[in-house]
Amino acid sequence: MGFLDKAKATAAQAMQQGQAKVEQIQQSRQESELYKTLGEAVYKAQRQGGDHAAVDAALTALDNHFAEVAQAAAAAPAANADASTGGASAGPAAPAATPPAATQEGNFTLDDM
Repeated sequence: MGFLDKAKATAAQAMQQGQAKVEQIQQSRQESELYKTLGEAVYKAQRQGGDHAAVDAALTALDNHFAEVAQAAAAAPAANADASTGGASAGPAAPAATPPAATQEGNFTLDDM
């Protein structure tokens, strides 16, 4: 594998990690908003004589959100496996990196310096 191939693979991996982080942040913000809505509904129902249906709706929205998150998490390992093999499952994957071998003459590596 040439230098450019390795650089391309590293860039693709970094992009995937960045996308995963963005999705995680978006999920966290959505959860925060749903919890806020639930808290407001409970407060109104308890202290201001609000409708209990709003609490039920907020709980249903939270349940739906967590069901979607669980479904996405179950689908993620399969998607990661396809991405790492390039969509093909023919043959074993090449090893990621092997440690550099010591030279014959000096019996040292750059790590020894």
